[in-house]
Amino acid sequence: MWRKILLSISLSVAVFAISQDQMQNQNFELLADDVSKNGDVLTATKNVVVYSQTYLITADKAIYNQTSEIIELFGNVNMMRGANEISRSSYVKINLKNDTLDFETLFMMDKDLEVWMQSDESSSDENYYRTKGAVVSSCNVKDPDWSITATTAKLNKQSKFLHLYNPLFRVNLPLVGNTPVFYLPYFGFPTDTTRRTGLLPLDAGYSKSEGVYYKQPIYFAPYNSWDFQTDFQIRTRRGMGLNNTLRFTDSPYSYGYFSFGGFRDKDVYRQRQSVKNSNLQALKYKTHYGVELFYDRSNLFKEYISPELQEGLYLNTTILNDVEYLNLKGRGDDADSLVTSKLNYFLSEDDHYFATYARYYIDTQKIGSTNKNKDTLQELPAFQYHKFSNSFVLPNLIYSLDVQSHRYDRKIGVKATQYELNLPVSLHLPLLDEYLTFSFYENLYASHIRYDNKRISAIKSDKDKRDNFVNNYHRFAIHTDLAKAYDSFFHTLNFGAEYILPGINNGDLSDEFIYDLDGKGYENFLAAEHKKQEIAGYVTQYFYTSNGRKFLRHSVSQSYYTKDSELGNLKNSIAFYPFVNLTLFNKVEYSHLQNKIVRMQSGINYSADMFSIGINHTFRRRTDAKHDSYLTTNAAVKLPYFYKFLGAWQYDLERDYTKMWRLGLAHNRKCWNYSLIYQSDYEPVTTKTGSAIKRTQGVMFMVNFYPMGGVSYDFSMQKDPSSVE
Repeated sequence: MWRKILLSISLSVAVFAISQDQMQNQNFELLADDVSKNGDVLTATKNVVVYSQTYLITADKAIYNQTSEIIELFGNVNMMRGANEISRSSYVKINLKNDTLDFETLFMMDKDLEVWMQSDESSSDENYYRTKGAVVSSCNVKDPDWSITATTAKLNKQSKFLHLYNPLFRVNLPLVGNTPVFYLPYFGFPTDTTRRTGLLPLDAGYSKSEGVYYKQPIYFAPYNSWDFQTDFQIRTRRGMGLNNTLRFTDSPYSYGYFSFGGFRDKDVYRQRQSVKNSNLQALKYKTHYGVELFYDRSNLFKEYISPELQEGLYLNTTILNDVEYLNLKGRGDDADSLVTSKLNYFLSEDDHYFATYARYYIDTQKIGSTNKNKDTLQELPAFQYHKFSNSFVLPNLIYSLDVQSHRYDRKIGVKATQYELNLPVSLHLPLLDEYLTFSFYENLYASHIRYDNKRISAIKSDKDKRDNFVNNYHRFAIHTDLAKAYDSFFHTLNFGAEYILPGINNGDLSDEFIYDLDGKGYENFLAAEHKKQEIAGYVTQYFYTSNGRKFLRHSVSQSYYTKDSELGNLKNSIAFYPFVNLTLFNKVEYSHLQNKIVRMQSGINYSADMFSIGINHTFRRRTDAKHDSYLTTNAAVKLPYFYKFLGAWQYDLERDYTKMWRLGLAHNRKCWNYSLIYQSDYEPVTTKTGSAIKRTQGVMFMVNFYPMGGVSYDFSMQKDPSSVE
């Protein structure tokens, strides 16, 4: 034991001294159980350890030549280099003069990204790892799901970019085994998340009406503060286009992007679309273009006022000439026909809040109409001051204040400027040893409106310039919260009642429509009703199992208008959770006046490890004697070998047509995933006579290899539209 310690100490000191004299930039130590020296050659065996500031190596044997400054390591050579890089090989030669390494039968892995490379022969210098007979993957080392074999490869140490020459892509398919998929003369990809200039994964496909589709994104990242991406796309039977995006961060508190682009259709494609949409008309525009700007900042002025303030600036705007600009970019299934641009700014502290807002809307359904977007109502701008709730005189006497102004504008139609004041005051008193709480609310709302281009009514053509509206009411409420534990469950109950007594009421904004000077009617965007004398009650209860899991929630509320002697809408909501992964719910609103259900939503959702399904139905009765009724379903089934079968369906029960349906197969593992989906959907288009729809059906294939990225393949067809309202 003492011999081992003494030899280790003496050898490490000797080697350290030699390295200090001969190499000022390379300090290392070599430790072992058995050490011998023959001239300038040191031989170490048994528990060999070599370490320096950059690496730690263990091996069965080491030979160090003090003259050539070369260390050779033999048998079970394990190396840790930096924080994430580990390797194992049968032989390593390290040249301390130029810091080059040579390996045999190397296995190397990045622990952070979990990417590994295996090779027969390899070498390392200051800039690259070079290998022969390389295998690369990010999956399990034994039988990886995917791998790339290459005759030669090199990894740039600084950029972490891997270059593969003559790569052959292989996929380990169930029941088939390791199968070659495709070959390339060269392939390269980054092995980390560092931003770098280069090509991004392409998008390619085929459409019956648009031909071969190819989109190639090119990414430029010259500086850390900004980057630029350009996406060129071509559709052989339709046309070509270009989209560009500049992303930037101009301070530690902000970031944003500026995007612009367009697509130009061929004339033959525009005419051919006349039989593909519900209007049977050619597309209105030959060029579809748009501009987008996004900016978010959390520190703009507060550093000049007080660092204790909270501040935020948010800008998200989109300007376009046609809904096809969004379709060609690919905006997703949940897209709205109303494109909204927003500008929000706020500055606040503990007691006060100031904000300004602006909203600009482009109704894509109106773009093809006569007035285009000119009669769409815009809010440019709005201002708000809010005084947060605080006590006044008494600790349980609470008040707040809210003042707002809105400017509603459009090129055609009624315009208005509105000023609003809202002043709520409340008093809360505990009763019966805090089993009950009595609350009194005093609410004052006032509004002054200045109109432009508005007439008094549909009959009278006199100009209406202004309107005042004041609504004051008193609200008395009493409520309680009760809870009780039983042998097998726990029950909480919250119920209360309130009485609303109208106070000062002045003005009338209850008209459903307002009219411009030409007599055209518009929906009253400033409609408001006075509070009525009302008595209301509500009950909300929860049931929990003995281990604290919620299994039932139920709430019901009902109001009665005393002066009108009529009942308000009955609202009932119930959700049942019989198991952890099963939910059944129903929400219904019943009108006593109409003696009908005016709104209802029901559904069942089940989610487990192997299977999930959701079925939801929504019903809404409209004011035009019609109603909406939609059924939506989605399901997924897990299959062996990490596969999942999935589907979705949306059906309009009122108009009797299928809006969307989807079937697909997905494979999802950490190192790679892919999916094959067939979908049928309706898509909006703009024609010469207005907005229309067309049905598209197609197949989408997407595959992603971690960390390289992925590609997608889209095959779609267009059919003559069904007759839908």
